[in-house]
Amino acid sequence: MGQDTSGPDSEGSGGARIPGLDDYAGTAASASSAATTSAHLEPTGGQALRAGPRNLHISTRRYVTQMPRVVLTDFVTTAKIPLLRAKPVYQQVADGHGVRWELLAACDWMQCQAQPGVSPVYGENLGTKNPDGTVYRTKADALEQCAADLIELATAVYGVNLRQQRLLSVRDLANVFAAFRWGGLLKTHRISAMEFPYSVEGLTAAHMKMRWPEIGDDAPDKPGTRFKMSFGAVPVVLRLNYPAVA
Repeated sequence: MGQDTSGPDSEGSGGARIPGLDDYAGTAASASSAATTSAHLEPTGGQALRAGPRNLHISTRRYVTQMPRVVLTDFVTTAKIPLLRAKPVYQQVADGHGVRWELLAACDWMQCQAQPGVSPVYGENLGTKNPDGTVYRTKADALEQCAADLIELATAVYGVNLRQQRLLSVRDLANVFAAFRWGGLLKTHRISAMEFPYSVEGLTAAHMKMRWPEIGDDAPDKPGTRFKMSFGAVPVVLRLNYPAVA
């Protein structure tokens, strides 16, 4: 199944305030021009800079992918070439923020299918003025914003520090993209990011044909409806050979 070229589910979040977000720093990403974000956010001084307890045992065992063949085929036929073609841009921006390039590649795919003339911040055409006044004129400029949002939201919501030179588990990766898309909503409603299709659709046979979590009428992305993309952000990261740990 191919991807919707107007962003995840092409439904956006409307003009609604995103519940749970005000409890955390940063703003949730949106594939439409409806959500509000400040340009080029950087993590606020004094925020937690470590992921998990100080004495936490960190696994070094490599995660073994269990993606269904149909997901692997769809990735190869739709996402692999445009993402590898744009890899130098992802690497340039990622290096400037101290994060992995695969994370930015996944953002670009999930938000706008890595289309060259489209921004992954809102899914708008590059050069378009957004309702919050921001304008992203180049792909790199938009990816700078995505990197800043990823860093701040992952730290603020889940305590995951993307600037540490530590490989993340699949669960941590799911948390990162859940925070990027929905801010603190899942944590507020006690829903695991492993149940969030934007993060894990297509990860295993048990993660197929998922639905947006049902958490209320004021949430983005039409809660309860089917997620229309065939794979989420974590499968993208893994298929780009990110060595996630088990």
